[in-house]
Amino acid sequence: MKFNKSMLFDIVIFQVAWFACVLSSLSPLPLVLPFLGLAIVAVRSIYTQGLFILFPFIVSSLFIGLVGDACLVKFGFITFGDYPGLFGVPLWMLILWLNFGLMLRPVFEWFLDHRWRCLIGFSVGGALAYYSGDKLEVLSFTQDWTSALAVAVEWGIAGIIFRYLHLQFCTTPEYYEYD
Repeated sequence: MKFNKSMLFDIVIFQVAWFACVLSSLSPLPLVLPFLGLAIVAVRSIYTQGLFILFPFIVSSLFIGLVGDACLVKFGFITFGDYPGLFGVPLWMLILWLNFGLMLRPVFEWFLDHRWRCLIGFSVGGALAYYSGDKLEVLSFTQDWTSALAVAVEWGIAGIIFRYLHLQFCTTPEYYEYD
């Protein structure tokens, strides 16, 4: 894995956008913060990767986020506070999924390059991210460890889908191995 200043910059941008989304429901600007974070991520992503390359990741991340989180809410694994959204998934969470899709390759490419790193990294990382949201009181794990396991399954599936898309829409085919 090559780590450079550009990657560090992308990580910082993603974290700023993550906090803007997650803390928006606790702020006096609940609808502004997620879009501000999205604007920063979108400008950086389109500048560095181009809109055409990002399109499959944008569509899939929004779909996975909406369906996956709506199922978690429907089956009682997580709940969100009052905030405008779709099917129980708040708008800030959908924007967070969109940010994730936009920053997938520059920030999480190391995971995407290997199937086991992808499966384990996304499962554990997703569960930890939602656990952080639980501790920040922007969502609730309604069934403790069972909720964390359900989130890990959601993110494991998301990781597999994102890896498939990463390999299908590869910009340098000779680099990637299909292991």
